[in-house]
Amino acid sequence: MMRSSRRLAVYAAITALLTIGAVGVTAGIARANVAGFCNASGAQASCTDSHTIVAPVTVTIGATASPNQDATVAWTATCTLSGQPATTSDTSTSETPISDTITLPYSNPDSCNVSATVTLSTANASNSLSVAMTYTTGTSASPSPSPSPSSAPPAGYLVKGYAGKCLDDNRNSSANGAKAQIWTCSSADKAQLFTYSNGELVHNGKCLNDTAWGGNRTKLILWSCNHALNELWTHLANGELVLNAKGYVLCLDDPAYSTRNGTQLIVYTCKDSSNQRWSLP
Repeated sequence: MMRSSRRLAVYAAITALLTIGAVGVTAGIARANVAGFCNASGAQASCTDSHTIVAPVTVTIGATASPNQDATVAWTATCTLSGQPATTSDTSTSETPISDTITLPYSNPDSCNVSATVTLSTANASNSLSVAMTYTTGTSASPSPSPSPSSAPPAGYLVKGYAGKCLDDNRNSSANGAKAQIWTCSSADKAQLFTYSNGELVHNGKCLNDTAWGGNRTKLILWSCNHALNELWTHLANGELVLNAKGYVLCLDDPAYSTRNGTQLIVYTCKDSSNQRWSLP
């Protein structure tokens, strides 16, 4: 099926990003934060996500389901620090959507083997389940010379899209709910300066957000950053910015190939089209 092929393609791209991130990154570009994901469907759907992560600071399990319902998350983390292994585990049940941060046995481990199984509670043949494992890593502890005043990092970068338009914060607002829109690209326009770190697109301390986990055709806003899956984006090699929520099948989209300044951006089914391609620094 087309949807299955698409999902496999996204998974391959995310795996490639993770491999790049584990080796190292160029200054100013965030390392890939998605360890992996799994999907399941049917009565009491269940899937297991297991990965080895190098030097994690946090590891989070996110789960979405249709329809929303109680889900049980059972996880185990076995980490090593200076060759010494230690293990933590837990099981909890809550209503989807879920975002659970795993308690690691060390605060700064060398590496962790993390496995999480999510199981839906309802015996409904139409159930669908998507689970993702994301992580953050710390900065290097290596000493470095103090930067001179002229070497201060920029406030952000342009996120360039279709027909010379850029991701823009309406009126350069710092309020929750501010409209995320397109506007003619200008590096002098502070409303267009975004940073991309740990999967979050951030402006004025707010994150690009899929409103209320709405999914296909939902208009995008800026909201307080909380590292939830509806604020996490994976930048693929073809330029798509894929929303981590809803099973990695929705992309940042300029609706109907608009060139009108002020058009509010949406998420829409990924289709590798020019109005879904965005350049990051």
